[in-house]
Amino acid sequence: MEYSSFATSSGRLLLMTPLSWTIFGFAVAGVLYWFMLFVRIARALPSIPRVEDADALPDVAEKLSIVIPAHNESRVIADSVRGLRAQVGVEFEAIYVLDRCTDNTRELLIAAAEGDPRIRYIENPHCPDDWAGKCNAARMGAEHATGAWILFTDADCRFGETLVRSMLRIAQSKDTALLSALGRLTFGRSFERQLQPVTTMVLMRIFPLDKANREDRCWPFANGQFLMFKRDAYDRIGGHAAVKDDLLEDLAFAKRLHEAGQRIGVVDAGTRMEVSMYDNPRAMRQGWTRIFIESCGRRPRTLRMKALEFFTTGVVLPIAACAAMLTSGSYEDDIAAFLLLFTSGALSLGWMIITLTWMHGLFHAPYRGICFHPYASWIVARWLLDGARILEKREPVRWGGREYVLKPR
Repeated sequence: MEYSSFATSSGRLLLMTPLSWTIFGFAVAGVLYWFMLFVRIARALPSIPRVEDADALPDVAEKLSIVIPAHNESRVIADSVRGLRAQVGVEFEAIYVLDRCTDNTRELLIAAAEGDPRIRYIENPHCPDDWAGKCNAARMGAEHATGAWILFTDADCRFGETLVRSMLRIAQSKDTALLSALGRLTFGRSFERQLQPVTTMVLMRIFPLDKANREDRCWPFANGQFLMFKRDAYDRIGGHAAVKDDLLEDLAFAKRLHEAGQRIGVVDAGTRMEVSMYDNPRAMRQGWTRIFIESCGRRPRTLRMKALEFFTTGVVLPIAACAAMLTSGSYEDDIAAFLLLFTSGALSLGWMIITLTWMHGLFHAPYRGICFHPYASWIVARWLLDGARILEKREPVRWGGREYVLKPR
């Protein structure tokens, strides 16, 4: 067997195979990666606003219009209505736009509203060919809105009773043209517990939240599940007509407002907002693939680079750390080589577990999902590669009851 050597400070040579040195190198890379990610999170957290920050702020007297596009939302519509009706400390109207629904969304909405005059709906039987479905439904709702503020949200969002009041307070205090909220995802199903922490990590890696909130050198980002505009700012940039060609209208809005010199912001609202995005693995795969495509600017190369990054950090580095600890046993007669391999592997796994535990806590995700991180990273890397293939082969993307063929950039 071939060995290569490395001189220690004492002058002694460590004899290890090239494979062992390779494993050691990956283990050290794991230590550096997870430690640096831990430090990056620690530095970013203080600059990310939280919904609890609003508790000491004054109320907003102006009226809010809430627009909810709904396409076949029978699974979640009743919870959505009940969450809105429970809001306190704010004057609002809620406008549901039933967009080409073929299920019993309408009947469930009416039953949940129980005649509440704040809740009304519009039925939309078709969508123009040159509009994305959700954008068109949101536009229709905005045309009927009468508030000085306008909030676009999704039917799968469940609001705590003080969420809207808190977000209005923050928007007014920070003088934001667009304030967005990030809620906690649901983790009731096994595929949600396994995969959603990693999908969230990918999105946060592309759009760091601390950079989305800073005034200088801002990275414009918004979450389409909760978009709260000043009505005049929304109208000045042309409303949804300005972003009708974008499947992620939230990012398009954030970019346009930023370019117009308007202030935008993102709030961690995980304690007062819950989102049930998908009810089966296939829908999750389709949905997140679409999100990744748009988040990466419809660039196949960027998608592949992200796939490589998360496969390497989520799959290769943990395997290398375990391999380093296991391989160290074959060097029991060489204590220096043993310690080198075992320590590097243990530190790599340790920092990974510490960092993932912290991140799962921030995401309000069950900690047992950490065990599935390598598996989930492999699956999500495949979804990123799917996005690159879809773009290059011009395969249709289905969203909101329609199919779209996206052009790569």
